[in-house]
Amino acid sequence: MARPVPDWDTLTFSFTETDALYRSEGDVSREPIWDGGAVVPWAPLSLSPAAAVLSYGLGIFEGLKAFGHEDGSVHLFRPDMNAARFARSAERLAMAPFPAAQFVEACVRLVDANRRFVPPFSRGSFYLRPMQHAVEPRLGIGPTHRFEVTVYGSPVGAVKSGSSDGLRLRVVEQARVAPGGTGAAKAMGNYAGGVLVSAPWKQQGFDDVLYLDARTAEWVTETSGANLFAVMKDGRLVTPPLDDQIMPGVTRDSAIAAARRVLGLTVDERPLAVDELLDEAVEVFCTGTAWTVKSVREIAHRDRVVRFGPQDVRAQLWEIISGVQTGRRDDPFGWTREVPQS
Repeated sequence: MARPVPDWDTLTFSFTETDALYRSEGDVSREPIWDGGAVVPWAPLSLSPAAAVLSYGLGIFEGLKAFGHEDGSVHLFRPDMNAARFARSAERLAMAPFPAAQFVEACVRLVDANRRFVPPFSRGSFYLRPMQHAVEPRLGIGPTHRFEVTVYGSPVGAVKSGSSDGLRLRVVEQARVAPGGTGAAKAMGNYAGGVLVSAPWKQQGFDDVLYLDARTAEWVTETSGANLFAVMKDGRLVTPPLDDQIMPGVTRDSAIAAARRVLGLTVDERPLAVDELLDEAVEVFCTGTAWTVKSVREIAHRDRVVRFGPQDVRAQLWEIISGVQTGRRDDPFGWTREVPQS
């Protein structure tokens, strides 16, 4: 029996089982390390209980989207950038990197195999989740030799967070990740520790927490899963610089490029103290594949609450980025890749 396609009018950001997965196996004892990969019917994964990913967290993942255009075609958004980050994350966890060209081709093949699950134009997107796990059975931490890459996807709608006028964030005086750690990698272990941090604040009506840096607890970094931008009183757009504690977001990079090349804004990638953010910012927003480009209407820090006004820059950036994604605008950046129909 065929799996049902969701109702496009009630689509949420949630998981829907689709028709197919992509899978590839890697082994550093052979050349080439990675096999050619295959699209296979959806099925549960099989792992040894001693697989290194289960005990030692040797696993990474990515998130990217494909969009249906008005003419019926389907396009991936910046898969090459996700491919490069996937390889860097693997190297940071001492795993063999998956070739970038094979990553992009895997995404193309997966979307094509699940084409009936890609939402129509302006009705949502198809979210892809590539993963790489160390599957070698072992006791004792250390480099491993056998890996698997699995890519699955799901049709999704918008993330339901925040009111219509933006997110509420609570500053926590701690870091998301340790200095010198895996903060710049999309390692699965980076996210588990944040659940306990954000949960009590979400129960109080906040949408997420905003972390400070690990060394001084003075500089803002990012939320649980999104980068931060602030429009300052002098008109400059500021975002914290990439380092070992900040994820190099694809939407972050897209927002910077659109702000500079289309809007003509000055964008400063520099440290941003929490006090400066609260005193000098007139507009704040977050970027991420799941959240897209989302307004921040309120930030609470200690006993202080600051609310932000109109989101003019955010709205312009989202119009540009979403327009390129869905084909409503030309793509002068070369960000999209069409998925040929087999």
